[in-house]
Amino acid sequence: MKIGLKITILAILPILLTAIIAFGVALYQKGVLETFFSHEIDSQARIEASKVAQAVFLMCRSAQESVQKTVDSNLRVAEDVLTRSGTVGFGQESVRWQAINQFTGETAEIFLPPLLVGGQWLGQNSDPEVFSPIVDEIRNLVGGTVTIFQRVNEVGDMLRVATNVEQSDGLRAIGTYIPCCNPDGEANPVISALLRGETFRGRAYVVNDWYVTAYSPILDPVDQRVIGALYVGIRQENLESLRMGIMDMVVGKTGYVYVLGGKGDQRGRYIISHNGERDGENLWDSEDSDGRPFIQAIIGKALSLPLGQRDGNLPVAFERYPWKNPGETEARYKAVAITYFAPWDWVIGAGYYENDLRESQQRMVFALRNMGTWLGMTALVMVLLSVPSGYLVANGIRYRVDSVLKSVTDVLIVVDIRNRVMLMSQAAETLLKVPMAKASFRHLHQVFQDPVLRQKVTQALSQKQAGVRFDYEVVGPRLEASRILEGRTSLVLSQAGNLVGMIILMHDVTSERRIDRMKSEFISTAAHELQTPLATIIGYSELLLTQSQRLEKGEKDSLAYINRKAWALSKIVDELLDVSRIESGHALPLEKESCDINDMLQQAVAVAGNLNTRHSFVLEVAKTPVMLTVDRGKIEQVIENILSNAVKYSPQGGEIRVTGVLTPESYEICVEDHGIGMTAEQVEKIFDKFYRVDSSNTAVEGTGLGMSIVRHIVDAHGGRVWVESEPDQGTRVYVSFPMPIEKIQGD
Repeated sequence: MKIGLKITILAILPILLTAIIAFGVALYQKGVLETFFSHEIDSQARIEASKVAQAVFLMCRSAQESVQKTVDSNLRVAEDVLTRSGTVGFGQESVRWQAINQFTGETAEIFLPPLLVGGQWLGQNSDPEVFSPIVDEIRNLVGGTVTIFQRVNEVGDMLRVATNVEQSDGLRAIGTYIPCCNPDGEANPVISALLRGETFRGRAYVVNDWYVTAYSPILDPVDQRVIGALYVGIRQENLESLRMGIMDMVVGKTGYVYVLGGKGDQRGRYIISHNGERDGENLWDSEDSDGRPFIQAIIGKALSLPLGQRDGNLPVAFERYPWKNPGETEARYKAVAITYFAPWDWVIGAGYYENDLRESQQRMVFALRNMGTWLGMTALVMVLLSVPSGYLVANGIRYRVDSVLKSVTDVLIVVDIRNRVMLMSQAAETLLKVPMAKASFRHLHQVFQDPVLRQKVTQALSQKQAGVRFDYEVVGPRLEASRILEGRTSLVLSQAGNLVGMIILMHDVTSERRIDRMKSEFISTAAHELQTPLATIIGYSELLLTQSQRLEKGEKDSLAYINRKAWALSKIVDELLDVSRIESGHALPLEKESCDINDMLQQAVAVAGNLNTRHSFVLEVAKTPVMLTVDRGKIEQVIENILSNAVKYSPQGGEIRVTGVLTPESYEICVEDHGIGMTAEQVEKIFDKFYRVDSSNTAVEGTGLGMSIVRHIVDAHGGRVWVESEPDQGTRVYVSFPMPIEKIQGD
């Protein structure tokens, strides 16, 4: 059977069968699909909104557990410091206090015996610039805020006698006290727990804001009566990554996630609003377009939800209400999925406009209604034209192939498994100066007259791989008329997956290469021009810092900031110069010396640990020194760049593990984090110049040169660097030095 007849039959049969089956099924299913898809779209929208609300709940719970663990750990440190400071007791003479209720601001003059720790009075220090014993010592060890309370009376009011919690005026909040009862008359849970001799853990109002806290009772050493309390806490607003994550969430097309307060003073108040534009605004009395207080309804449903998971799912409620934004002519209905995070009293809402779904539903209904009409007409036409259309298809295939080849402006050549030319574009005919009719089924050695191009193409095809690239310069009559073509290969596979041919596509990249060269020249010039003024800025700022006794604190801080940023910019300039030097064909200058690589890793990890308290660094190297002949400064730069990336792309903190292993052939370093990870495509580009994994996140500093510099430094030492990563699974960076290694025995 001739190929033309086969193509004709294959063209006719699918058309006939498709027309008959599609017409019958479409008539029956049209009405069913309209109803089904309408309900399905609504259902899916509610499910997605529920998932978003539940995801935010889980994010909050994870953040709360993480912060609470930190606070509990801080409390253990604080208790140890207080215990080592000596016995807690009282002096003989009374001390006057102006006690201020932290909730109402009411003041009262009281007299209390001085609280002594180790026989020393804690004083009445309200100046944050003056060191307060114990509380500031604890803060310097673990961070956060610390307070020592003294019990005022039998009902349990607790007075802050030493603290580094600051009031709105910037002074220490000594003299403020936690009353035994809240303004609503309910017993204060912190005081209740302390009077029972228990440690309070959780969210609490501290002076003027909400904190994640832990309060431990201080007992009289004689009669074990509660005489005070020790507090540590972290401000809840400091959870900036959680806040930004919530604001970045999108529900449907235009919906968003927001957080409201559920009880007390923050009832109905925006804690996290859309893009943060209305944070702090109270919506409790807001009404929808029907005059109904919908915020009260949302909060009421949230507070009535059962706490905890049911059947493995977090409980979610829904509220639907009409809303008209300023400038709109009529109200649109909104639906919101609601859940309640009780530890922080957060009402979480994931809302969306229903008309976002209506657009999809209307398009779907319109399409279905037209489908029956058009399908009937199409079926009839298809039946009438099936035979001639099959004939036209068979005869038109060659025409289409020719049209495609003529329309392709790039050089395109298709060869079979024996490297015989099957197809060529018109641009390929022009380049090779051979018409397709003459080149067809001839070996490429007979078609390619230019020996340089023939060699490059042959080498690329011999690898039998897709993505093999090469450059070829087409020399013109004048220098400026020359062109650079970039060639790359693709595979032609059969249905069984076997290789049956290859495609060579050559694209004109003259302009891109010229722009790259201009960019490199600009970077080199700019970097050199910046060196002198940067050196001047660094030098003068350091000179001024040596005379800091003459400067105010603000001036010293400003100078330190200038110096720090100048050094950071100097590092960027050095990286740009290194890249410029490499691109210009010059090797990196190396000053090699014998260095203990294990000691270098220990120093780098120690510095990184001091600068990044949110991460825990684990170092695994042998105690025996391992000596490598390397450029110490360059290798330190490699380790620093890799550790810096591990910190930047692990924004939630966590463990960063550094290992150094000596093998018979090499010394291998591995830096592993548990951050955001990368896709396979991102891993392929990680060593590209100026490439950043998440360029949209400007909060992550960097130029995208770090890993490019790492690769060139390691290559210059004859080593190898590679990366293994998966999204949300962290990243492992390996560096291997296959060079002579001398082990020196040591302790």
